[in-house]
Amino acid sequence: MTTVLVTGAERGLGLSLVRAYADTAARVIALCRETSPAIEALAPELHTGVDVSKAAAVARAAAAVGDEPLDVLINNAGVMSDDDFRDLDVAAVRQQFEVNALGPLNVARAFAPRLRRGARLINISSRLGSIADNESGGDYGYRMSKAAQNMLTANLALDLKEADVIVAALHPGIVATAMTGGKGTSADEVARDLLAVIEKLTPEDSGRFYAKDGTPLPW
Repeated sequence: MTTVLVTGAERGLGLSLVRAYADTAARVIALCRETSPAIEALAPELHTGVDVSKAAAVARAAAAVGDEPLDVLINNAGVMSDDDFRDLDVAAVRQQFEVNALGPLNVARAFAPRLRRGARLINISSRLGSIADNESGGDYGYRMSKAAQNMLTANLALDLKEADVIVAALHPGIVATAMTGGKGTSADEVARDLLAVIEKLTPEDSGRFYAKDGTPLPW
């Protein structure tokens, strides 16, 4: 049985990823800050009170999960605050770094020993984190934090290569969640697309950045 761990699982894309993997009969371990009726209805192994920006909270979750080997780890938890250069809240920028960049690092450090050979570590990134693809500016905190997360993906791919762990960044597109005000593609549809990409990843794909349809994206 495939064992999958998803962070930020209580709503939005995280919840849909849990549902998509549950539909494949995988064992799903869900990490989230708070529970929700929707996540409880899916009845995965649920660990609440997990703020990924807090290394101690992530370490407690790792201890509670135990030594069960993981086949897929998805760093999905993230936050976004609208801003621009003339209306910038530095505290909000810092929070986005804590969650979007340091959060996946905390999770990777805590759970890397549980990743079996051939496992996949996925960071849910964003095209807004691409330096080469930035033609509109704005969204300082989100863009900067996702660019930092992308560097984390590249580094982890190198550091986990000897363990045969495939590391990739995936851009889900605009997903209809609270973060986007309900605009975009349904989270369930995006989750299914992402699963298809994840299943096809090979060692040659490690350290790369892909859209939800498998199209390579520039850093």
